[in-house]
Amino acid sequence: MSHTSMIISGLILVALVLFVSPSIIAINRGRILRNVALWLALFLGLALFYQTFGPDSPRPLFQLPDSMVGMGEQAKPSTDVPDAANTKEDNKNNVDTGETGFTPPKE
Repeated sequence: MSHTSMIISGLILVALVLFVSPSIIAINRGRILRNVALWLALFLGLALFYQTFGPDSPRPLFQLPDSMVGMGEQAKPSTDVPDAANTKEDNKNNVDTGETGFTPPKE
């Protein structure tokens, strides 16, 4: 995602909050603190449940599918020395700027 699109997304989010917040406050008049506390408790409960029973816990209730195991290691940058076929010109042309969509890696 380019820097400009991130700024525009942030501005749209701020505008949405400013547009919606007066009506949310009017609907919840007198109960805002209670509702905030309930939502925070709900998110805290979900986070604790995931931490206790998630895939990386000592006693998981669910596990990642076998096809997804080890996907984090694939995203790490390679420390291998590039072979002679890959020159700086080839690497310069393969830079992903995020503007053309996803380009799968060459194998």
